Amino acid sequence: MNIPKMEFEINTADFLKIDDIELSDLLTQVYVTAGFMEPAEAITLLEPSAVRGRGVLIGAREKKHQKLAGVVIVVPPDSPARRMAKNGEAEMHLLGVRPEYRGQGLGRMLIEAAIDRAKQNGYSKIILWTQASMTSAQKLYEASGFTHIDDMQRNGRSFKIYELALAG
Repeated sequence: MNIPKMEFEINTADFLKIDDIELSDLLTQVYVTAGFMEPAEAITLLEPSAVRGRGVLIGAREKKHQKLAGVVIVVPPDSPARRMAKNGEAEMHLLGVRPEYRGQGLGRMLIEAAIDRAKQNGYSKIILWTQASMTSAQKLYEASGFTHIDDMQRNGRSFKIYELALAG
């Protein structure tokens, strides 16, 4: 059976008019329903204004139905949400693609959009961390050029830290 390739529009949240309900729904589905975050944590970590306040929210809408299919955040070095990046470096947070849109290359497109945004802003590097149990995300990061540089424990979970140097 030949499944038609879906088309996506990728841009900033403002441009795509991403509302809080669809943002919350997507992040809850990707992180809480899938078992990567406890519902109690999600109340604060995935609260839409807090998510938006981290940095530049980039989204992807499936063109035919206009459904929000995925998101990623580029966190600048001056953001209070920054955890590991140094001055001149960005972080990538909360990459998420709805299950029904996986396997379409959307995760890679969102990563590329985040990298492009970081380059446009003159950042020298992007840092991210992902739960050790998120093996498909790790494969995607590595295929996108990120290098695993360290491991850490936080809130009883194991994480892998990745970085990507950005050419000027």
